[in-house]
Amino acid sequence: MQILKQLKLTTVAALALTTATIASAETIVLDVVAWKGNEAQPAGFPELLAKFEAENPDIDVELTYVARKDVDKLIPPRLQAGTPPDVTMVDPSLNKLWGDAGFLQDLGQDSEWYGNLKDSVKSILARGDEINIMPLEVIGMGNFVNMGILREHGIENPPLTLDEVVAVCKALEGTDINPMIFAGGFPAMLWVGANGMAVDGPARGEYSTGERKFVDDELFNASLNSVRTLVDEGCFDPKLQAGLDPWSTALEEFKSGRSAMLPQGAWNIGQFSRVEGLDFVFAPMPSVNSEVGMALDLVGPGWAIPRDSSQPEAAAKFIEFFTKEENLSVFLDAEGAYSPFVDAADVMPELAASYGAAREQDSLILWPFSTLEFSKTLQREWEESLTGFLLNLDEDNAETLQRWDDTVEDDL
Repeated sequence: MQILKQLKLTTVAALALTTATIASAETIVLDVVAWKGNEAQPAGFPELLAKFEAENPDIDVELTYVARKDVDKLIPPRLQAGTPPDVTMVDPSLNKLWGDAGFLQDLGQDSEWYGNLKDSVKSILARGDEINIMPLEVIGMGNFVNMGILREHGIENPPLTLDEVVAVCKALEGTDINPMIFAGGFPAMLWVGANGMAVDGPARGEYSTGERKFVDDELFNASLNSVRTLVDEGCFDPKLQAGLDPWSTALEEFKSGRSAMLPQGAWNIGQFSRVEGLDFVFAPMPSVNSEVGMALDLVGPGWAIPRDSSQPEAAAKFIEFFTKEENLSVFLDAEGAYSPFVDAADVMPELAASYGAAREQDSLILWPFSTLEFSKTLQREWEESLTGFLLNLDEDNAETLQRWDDTVEDDL
């Protein structure tokens, strides 16, 4: 009897192990790569992925964070080897590059979500009769302003014009507060871009074809001159700012409460909001061309399914999940972004009211590097040359602007 009892227990244990093994085998592991979802920019992913897995208990999402600057190096070898992630985050430039190379699946233009996309987004992302990306956001780039600092010095509203920025700098003169972070590369590029382009100005595509030259352009020359005005009025030390990392040091400097203004993207709203006592707003870029400032909207990233995804059905479910407004709104709220879909609810926080006001008054430009009107190589040249410009403000504008024209010519 003891032997029989032991045999029965062994059989039951073996059956339980077999059942667990079968259950485990039926669980699909979905390999997802994104440049959102880390501690600095969680983007609502912890909540969203938990909800997705609860609704799809047979799918286990493994999210791998890869910084955007590293995606270009790490993902193409996997695409070429036929071992890509099942879902990957892409932006308009990667959508075109990898889509043209045949590495991305066609998600279909007959879907309900594609029909609900804003026309401006469709025109950028559709590739002929294909769509390889489900966009997640249209996100603003503007000016973060520490209103706590400004109110202490008698200024009640964020600056929207060059003159108003100068007034802030003058009010902070002689204090231990840095009026403005103008880090070489990205923040400088936002200022120069916002003031070099006007809503009713030349079409951005004319620069990319060489039809219009940066070196001869009145607006871009005036924009570079406005940077000199900021320096002359004590807004920042150009040589110090040229060496500042816009993605780490500049952000920490603003979070510390020691700086009044920082041109950056709205994706930082979340991390800035978690800083206790930081009283800030997200405003449009101050402009020499608009009294309400200039809203710079960037067509942001989205999801794509690589051609050789090992779990295409599960990947399709993942993308469909993000097309639902109740799910996408969690991402948008965390990002401080606008929906790419028509008639979607606006989840932008009140602290971005002035940015929204500029958009509503059509003081808005779609950032040409995200619409592919300006190339990636030109973006790198802007960042590098503007850093050099800050180091040598005595140099003629033509030295910087000609570098842009030369890059365009090389791209043609």
